[in-house]
Amino acid sequence: MKDMRLEKKFVYQNGDTTYKSFLINGMFKKIYPNRKINSIYFDCENLKNVWDNINGFGKRIKIRLRWYNQLFNKEVFLEEKKKINLMTVKNIKSLGVFKDTLELKKFLKKTLSHEKLISSKHLNLSEILTVSYDREYYQDVSRKLRVTIDKNIKIFKDIELKPLEIEKHIVEIKYHPKYSIFCNNFVLKNKLNNRNQKFSKYVNSFIELNDSGIL
Repeated sequence: MKDMRLEKKFVYQNGDTTYKSFLINGMFKKIYPNRKINSIYFDCENLKNVWDNINGFGKRIKIRLRWYNQLFNKEVFLEEKKKINLMTVKNIKSLGVFKDTLELKKFLKKTLSHEKLISSKHLNLSEILTVSYDREYYQDVSRKLRVTIDKNIKIFKDIELKPLEIEKHIVEIKYHPKYSIFCNNFVLKNKLNNRNQKFSKYVNSFIELNDSGIL
């Protein structure tokens, strides 16, 4: 499955919920129940993917596994997320259902390098870190814009160890490129009082772990 879109991200400190007025002014409706997102990120031996992002290269890639809520007989997805200038393209593939973390870890050790989504393009990948967070989902009445709000962001070097926390809320607007002008006008009209900025959970988690001496 392939997903193509543009994204605008707005970063708020914990306790700053002024973005809620934007949801009210824009008449956004909740479209899915809240859920916890869990992602394991992978990178090359020289950490090319994270450094491409930090250096602001126009073309960059992230490889991750993702599942929702607790990993107890849940489906796990392999995602290749490409950033091509402003455009985001995601290739998503189901890896099947796993009963728990132990079974997933065994699978990763034996099988992941043979997955076609990875092996034909990326060599010598290794597991770098895990991120989990709570996500809320909204959509405007025109159905041109989707908004997600991520909070309670936790970083793990190993999923079994105590996490670090990123004390921020990430508000993200996602939309098809043909709605770019609509989105820009919508943000101005409904007074989202913050400047959109670059924010990668993988990169920021990497920096947090590195600054803490864990990586």
